[in-house]
Amino acid sequence: MVVDDEPRVCRLFEKILREEGYQVVAATSGRQALALASEARPQLILLDIVMPDMDGVATLRELRRRGHFCAVIMLTARGTLETAREAMMLGAYDYITKPFSLEFLKSVLREGLEDRHYGRRESACAS
Repeated sequence: MVVDDEPRVCRLFEKILREEGYQVVAATSGRQALALASEARPQLILLDIVMPDMDGVATLRELRRRGHFCAVIMLTARGTLETAREAMMLGAYDYITKPFSLEFLKSVLREGLEDRHYGRRESACAS
């Protein structure tokens, strides 16, 4: 799942990830992501931190509260150490600051999915 309040960013990530063979759903808000997580049960979520309705950290906190424990990779252009620390304490798999290379992102995605697949992290987003 891709969560970003900018629709063009969601479309770009969807295109790139589908080309890599992933099934992708997208949400343009934290609230929409929470609803989709219950339906789609993603194995991994790319989650932007800065969003107007519900920021990424609040979305991650609510995902965890609802029992969704898939790999979550936080994305931000305006990250702080405090935000990164909070996201990691909530169980984010990784925290990536923009800009980043597509190869780096693909590598982190593979690692996050592999880590989850082999049970080194908590179970998928199924609640």
